[in-house]
Amino acid sequence: MTITRTTGARAIPLTAALLVLAPAVAAACPICFGLETGSDEARSLNWAVFTLLGVTGGVLSGFVGFMFHLLKRSRQALGNDASVDAAGRRGGPGGGA
Repeated sequence: MTITRTTGARAIPLTAALLVLAPAVAAACPICFGLETGSDEARSLNWAVFTLLGVTGGVLSGFVGFMFHLLKRSRQALGNDASVDAAGRRGGPGGGA
């Protein structure tokens, strides 16, 4: 028995309707609901979130920095680095002044 396109198209709204109509199934864990402000669990959860944000931000910053490094190295390899700097100083095309 093969599943047709219409059967697959019907499954998505049906699944969404079941999640909306049965919120107990889609509910979050008890830690997210009833934490008291200032409790040990709340502080540790906050530290976990900030640690994950810091690690993610650090990795993304390193990736952006590496892209800028590659851009600079490619300009140096092509010999365009001096012309770009000179155009920026005299207000030519590509310059900021």
